[in-house]
Amino acid sequence: MDKEHLSAEAKAIRDRLFGWDSPTQAQLEEIATVEYLWGRLLDTILESCPDNRERDQAIVHLESVREWMRKSIIRGEDRK
Repeated sequence: MDKEHLSAEAKAIRDRLFGWDSPTQAQLEEIATVEYLWGRLLDTILESCPDNRERDQAIVHLESVREWMRKSIIRGEDRK
């Protein structure tokens, strides 16, 4: 689909969604710091918890935390 055929409103929505997760350099640095700490927590879970369903669930939730953390940093104060 050629985006030239989109309405101005549709183009604005498309641009907002495609640019939503485009972090700045400062945000990338902040994400790197938090992801380092996230990795340390993952390592602790892998070292301390037995290989069972509960550990698997902890890792799944930790992965979710990582994604929401990134979105929070990138989106900043913009609450809609």
